[in-house]
Amino acid sequence: MPSRQWDYFMDNFFGDPYMMWHDGIDPTSVCGLEGAERDQAEAMLIESMQQGSYWAPMGLRELRSQKAVPVMKEMLLSASGVLLIEIAIALNVIEDTLDYNQYVLHVLRTYPSPYTRLKAAMKLRDFPTPEVIEALFDAVNDVDYLVRNHASESLLAIHGLQPTISEHKEIFKLIIVDYDKTSGRSTEEASKAYKKAEQLLRGLFEK
Repeated sequence: MPSRQWDYFMDNFFGDPYMMWHDGIDPTSVCGLEGAERDQAEAMLIESMQQGSYWAPMGLRELRSQKAVPVMKEMLLSASGVLLIEIAIALNVIEDTLDYNQYVLHVLRTYPSPYTRLKAAMKLRDFPTPEVIEALFDAVNDVDYLVRNHASESLLAIHGLQPTISEHKEIFKLIIVDYDKTSGRSTEEASKAYKKAEQLLRGLFEK
């Protein structure tokens, strides 16, 4: 008979897809497993990752799965979006390195979906390097408000400040500037506002 820990793991990683997306999961649910259940969970997560689940690398990361490492490295060549982000982060954690930041940075800089770019901006706060910090400053100029917001908040977190950009009202009023036909605000005007927000953030961290 499966353990309660097994049921909890299954609910998190193989439950209702909508609820997983809406509420998120507890990646550490896999850590309560032992023995054969742990081995089976590891194998299931590797297979799920190969099938495209971006939740699976989170569990493999928590397990510090050495079996998953070669599979992840192979998948770096073809994965994209959130799956690529989570694989890169898992490899960073498992191998105790920052070498895989480059893949998350690639998503932040180039991925067409703003939802995915903001995920990259959020995740990078846990793996700060000078290159990451500069990329986040660049992302303060992103065309999408949520990307600008999360890039700003990651920069605050990296610099030891409360990651709530709305508390910095002068900066916040600049990053919420948007341009559309109804407002009459030009792209150039909006871009100037974002650049000013970037400059103010840099000044904040130099104090």
